[in-house]
Amino acid sequence: MNPYKKFSDWKRSNAELLTTDIRSGEYDPVDVSEAASRANDELQISTQNEGRFVLPLFELDEPAPIREYVYYRPENDDIGCIDSNFGTPRFIDCEKLETNEIGHRLRFWLPSHRPEPEIDIDESKLPKDQVSPIDRLAKTEREQFFQQLRGFVRSERDAEKEANWETYNEVGLESAIHRNLVSGPFAHISKIKAKNGRSAYRFQFVVEDGDEEDVNLRNDEELFEGNYCILDLEGENHPFPIVVELISVGDQTITIQPKKDGIQNTKSVRGYLSQDNTEVWLHPLLNPVPFERRLTAISQVKKSDEKRELLTGQRDVAFSVNEYALPEGCIELNEYQRQALIWATSAEDIVCIHGPPGTGKTRTLTAFVENTVSRGNSVLVTAHSNQAVDNLLVGDSTLDSPEDDTLHEMAQDPEKNLSVARVGSNSRNQVVRTNYTYESVADADIVAATTSGAATFEQNRFDIAVVDEASQASRPATAIALNCARKLVLAGDHKQLPPYCADESMQEEDMHISLFEYLLNRYGENIAVLLRKQYRMHEKIAEFPNQAFYQGELETASRNRDWTVDDLKPIMGVNIQGEEKRQTHGNSYYNPQEAEAVAKQVKLLVKSGLGPEDIGVITAYSGQIRKIRNQIHRVGIDNPGVVTVDTVDSFQGGEREAIIVSFVRSNPDGYSGFLEFPVEGPRRLNVAVTRARKRLVLVGNWDTLGTVAPHRSPSESCADLYAELAEYIQSQGWMLS
Repeated sequence: MNPYKKFSDWKRSNAELLTTDIRSGEYDPVDVSEAASRANDELQISTQNEGRFVLPLFELDEPAPIREYVYYRPENDDIGCIDSNFGTPRFIDCEKLETNEIGHRLRFWLPSHRPEPEIDIDESKLPKDQVSPIDRLAKTEREQFFQQLRGFVRSERDAEKEANWETYNEVGLESAIHRNLVSGPFAHISKIKAKNGRSAYRFQFVVEDGDEEDVNLRNDEELFEGNYCILDLEGENHPFPIVVELISVGDQTITIQPKKDGIQNTKSVRGYLSQDNTEVWLHPLLNPVPFERRLTAISQVKKSDEKRELLTGQRDVAFSVNEYALPEGCIELNEYQRQALIWATSAEDIVCIHGPPGTGKTRTLTAFVENTVSRGNSVLVTAHSNQAVDNLLVGDSTLDSPEDDTLHEMAQDPEKNLSVARVGSNSRNQVVRTNYTYESVADADIVAATTSGAATFEQNRFDIAVVDEASQASRPATAIALNCARKLVLAGDHKQLPPYCADESMQEEDMHISLFEYLLNRYGENIAVLLRKQYRMHEKIAEFPNQAFYQGELETASRNRDWTVDDLKPIMGVNIQGEEKRQTHGNSYYNPQEAEAVAKQVKLLVKSGLGPEDIGVITAYSGQIRKIRNQIHRVGIDNPGVVTVDTVDSFQGGEREAIIVSFVRSNPDGYSGFLEFPVEGPRRLNVAVTRARKRLVLVGNWDTLGTVAPHRSPSESCADLYAELAEYIQSQGWMLS
């Protein structure tokens, strides 16, 4: 092994001169002159001072580069460093440093001091040293790239405002109050002059008789300073609703300032807001903070040469496998998880861990975080949602019982001396709130935050950022994590649903894809490592998605290979010629016949010994949710309300012992709506069919689902995928008509 390649991307600008006690002599002797000469011959990192060269150093106990160096003067045969006894740079003869830390850190340049390699896996499965981009953006394209990212953020912000206005206009204040969609009422307190010189109005939350008095508007109503809300009054003949900004939020008081845009009668508005008997209600319109943070992160990333060049494909991605000291997980890992651990540790810039359903993605990340912290690195653990962040931290831990092999369990072990701090106060997990919310970020080995919460950190604050569920986070959101860490480890599954996109027009332009998927498109599969063994579902449930979405590369673990509910088949298709109906209000659909069929399947599962809490029902359309719930309440099972009924999007990341899917659409012409979309359709189907552990029931009109709609060409439709799924179920003899 030539140690030189480990320093191929080493930069003095990212390192500092070694500080050490030059008088110490606690190490075995090393020929420092020979080691320094060999290093200099290979590296030749000169300085502006003629005759003085930079020698990067190794870790104390393994041939891995560190961000410290010494000076070497071949002509004088001496080494320069900072003497810790005086705090000043000094040059010392090489001969005097043979038992010093400097000699110990240079010794791996000598063949006699190199350890035997530890490689015990197929070297063809290790990452390449350098991965070149598939294509590089031209200069004009680079500027356009960042303009489009900023434009996407602004379009998402505007789309969210429009959607909230539309929701409020459809519902109206009276119905919104009844459905608990608004906060209030708030009673007028006073009129004040704000810092910007304009009038503002203070209101007090009205506590109704019998309600708790310790209401906290930030925690309970999710009202925050800087938010924009729709303010409205009950009754008629007034100039409301209007848009207001919350310029301060207390526990039970708010101060609002009307936005001028859209107000037709300013004098009348001021009059109402100044009256002592005025009571107002607030409906959420926009929290601008996440969007502002994403715009800031995009600008900061653009200013960084390394980060900008990574995103635009102007440089290679580097890996450096230390075959002399392979990382070991603190928890038991299978061969593919250990391979991913090696990839993540070896990555110098970025790596994508592709974790299909049930392959142990979170377990792998946990092992990586613990391992990299043990090496002295600072780590940011992040995801797009509070729930995802907390899941990576504590899993299913309770206050009394840490879940095995979680970061929480390790942090509770005094022997590991692992400290964790959770940024932000929006976590709803009691284990997290009790143990980590109020810990010092400055002193923590691991800092956990949402991508938005991580915006408070400066550029390169952390050595490594780990982004879980990265394929569900938008590029602008993940840009925040990219900005505040030198290295990025992304974990996700780009074969499932992409990040949520409020602006539907952007879906067609692929602006909403994740950074995970974008980097795979830019650099190819050589920056990704696949977790191949799934522990979630019966092998027959896994068979179709494995072939359809993962090129047959997944294996099923022995423990779950034959999981079933009683003697029921692992998969059942129900082919039903139902009647799709469109909701009177809105664009969603429902199907009464499918709802009845779903309820019967729920009853069958309960009779077969499954608890209703272990059953999930996925419906393609939100309009079908209430119909299914009503039918489940009619079939005579205990606790029907604990059966989870929700949309595909809401089930992403979840799992149940049994899953029933209602596709809803049923018509003679093959109209399947968004189910048929060529990109989103397969991903949505993948999510739906990979949630079940032991029993999967698919209810739908398979003729409709498998037919290309009249307004689409075969290339614009994924109907063939549904036809293949139906054929697979029929080939097993598991299709019920």
